[in-house]
Amino acid sequence: MSFDYEWDQRRARDLIGCLVEETGFSATEIARRSGLAPSTLTRIYPTSTVGYSLSARSIAKLREAFPEPFSMYEAVAPSPSAMPSLAPAGMLKDRSHAFAMPSPRLIPVYATTLLFPEEGDAALANDLEVWEGNLSRPAAHMAVPFGLSDPDRYFAIYIPGEAMEPRFRAGERVILDRIRPASIDTDVLVQLRDDSERSLWTIGRLTARDRNLISLTQYRDQVTGSIHRSRIKHIFPIIGMIDDDS
Repeated sequence: MSFDYEWDQRRARDLIGCLVEETGFSATEIARRSGLAPSTLTRIYPTSTVGYSLSARSIAKLREAFPEPFSMYEAVAPSPSAMPSLAPAGMLKDRSHAFAMPSPRLIPVYATTLLFPEEGDAALANDLEVWEGNLSRPAAHMAVPFGLSDPDRYFAIYIPGEAMEPRFRAGERVILDRIRPASIDTDVLVQLRDDSERSLWTIGRLTARDRNLISLTQYRDQVTGSIHRSRIKHIFPIIGMIDDDS
């Protein structure tokens, strides 16, 4: 496969996703080890900025730094001739496209963004950090970690904010269990109900629970907020973390 041309955004994101999954490094660390500015990759992966892709020079540096994962992607990626005709780089539109087809041994990884509610919005008590993200479209897939046996049971989310530092940092992935009930004094991700049909989430240590309310504590500022059960769609216990900077 020839690499003497600029890649379109979708293929560039697929490549970065493959390198992230195969090496265990974050996109930032992959860029640094390849001699690239971190923004060269983070503006494409996991969420792309319209108009950005990878130049032939950047592709060559990634291939030199990570020859084996690069070759793995090259072996399964469609050839340029099989790709549809593309608009100019400045006109590229962001399209969610997971790397290849997830195998039975992969779990989905989702990307969310921080929500900054406007004044008067129905914010949670004591300013808990809230995220927004569509969990029907994975940003990537990763191998089932920790020897877990049922990939359909688990999923992961990139931490987008700093509310849970130093336990979880922005950019790290937390692994969640779809089935296990959340217990007191465990870290959880809470899916919220929202009248505007947004997909909202918050995170914290589950410090109390009764018939009507749960209480969450976020580590960085020791903020504790109470959420009424009418606003809770689901509570997922966090069972592990992948350090993307390791």
